[in-house]
Amino acid sequence: MLLRELCRVLLATSVLVVSLAGPAVAITPDETDPAAIMAAVEGRATADHQTARLQITIRDKAGRERTRTVQTRSMKFDQGNKQLLIFEAPADVRGAGLLSVDYSAADATDDQWLYLPSLGRSIRIASGDKSGSFMGTDLTYSDMTTKDPDAYTYTMVDANGDVDGEPCWVIEARPATDKEKAETGYLKTQLWVSKQKLMSLQIKAWVLSGKRLKYTKVTGLQQIDGVWIPQTVTVRTMRDGALESESILQFSDVKLNQADVVDADFTEQRLERGL
Repeated sequence: MLLRELCRVLLATSVLVVSLAGPAVAITPDETDPAAIMAAVEGRATADHQTARLQITIRDKAGRERTRTVQTRSMKFDQGNKQLLIFEAPADVRGAGLLSVDYSAADATDDQWLYLPSLGRSIRIASGDKSGSFMGTDLTYSDMTTKDPDAYTYTMVDANGDVDGEPCWVIEARPATDKEKAETGYLKTQLWVSKQKLMSLQIKAWVLSGKRLKYTKVTGLQQIDGVWIPQTVTVRTMRDGALESESILQFSDVKLNQADVVDADFTEQRLERGL
């Protein structure tokens, strides 16, 4: 489940808030039931009607870098969450974008469309393709969508873990079905969940293909309108203990409760209009 939580982290900053937050769940730092903890994570405050700018730096194992700049918008709706990403730079990806419509219902299929100016039309992302890399980054298309928490089983790995001195629960999540495993591309994930903030500060994921591990770390957290927002999310893909690639996501100009974020922003027509 990297990416249900990564989505919550990223979309709390507007890319990668994820699902409609449910009612707050009372929980104490002494809790040891991993399912109860993840229910509290699901119920925490998340952003709505949000805009932000995102800079993505992609680094390969030779140290070569590429940088991309993205405009992001997201909003909640009755059935879930919508998000739109449009690339500003560099020139070879300018105008490209991704539209995601995530549904809260367990039996609903999330929708995603990718637009590439060179094709002149949007393409719907099939379920079988969602474990593929998103625009050359260490994120997958599945990482950009909400996952049904009931599609996972949870185990407490360490009730007294920490990240940089901040007390955390370490919880393992495994897909409960082969379909979920294939769509996400992960065998299992471990999440370091802050006992204070009820969000993942660190994530380790076992990738199904290529015997790789993916590590995600959230830094620079700040509160905006009562919502914890990270400034930087770093995603590293490792193979045999060596760095294969790295994507550093840096958020700026984060604004919540924006009246100009409306339903019309989240259509294929708007996606194809680009910047």
